[in-house]
Amino acid sequence: MEFINLGKPIKIRIGEVSNCYWTTLRTGERIDLSAELGLHYGLSVKTTEGKINNQVVETKQIDIFDEAAKTFPKAKTFLEELFEIKGIGKNTAKDIVNWGTKEKLIEVIALGGSLPFRNDIEIKLRKVYGKK
Repeated sequence: MEFINLGKPIKIRIGEVSNCYWTTLRTGERIDLSAELGLHYGLSVKTTEGKINNQVVETKQIDIFDEAAKTFPKAKTFLEELFEIKGIGKNTAKDIVNWGTKEKLIEVIALGGSLPFRNDIEIKLRKVYGKK
């Protein structure tokens, strides 16, 4: 699905967790991403011109955008929760959200698995999300 960045330039992780790279998406640039990732990064859906009979209309790239926006606001809420934890900054919070969802974090902590973050961040995450 094609998205466009209408805000400030952002870094986007592309690829699988074990084989990925970061790219900067500048203002006005377009990128193909899954609906979940595009909405997570706060990108806008690309609109295209189409025709219905002889009338030119502007259409969204997908029809389910509004439903998808209702389905995926959890990542933003999780990001806001991370911002409230003392010692976790903006970039670290974004890295945590890119790594996985709140549910995945709680599950890994409950199973006693290790998290791919600095020790001090891991301790804070375990303290906040380990008791749920």
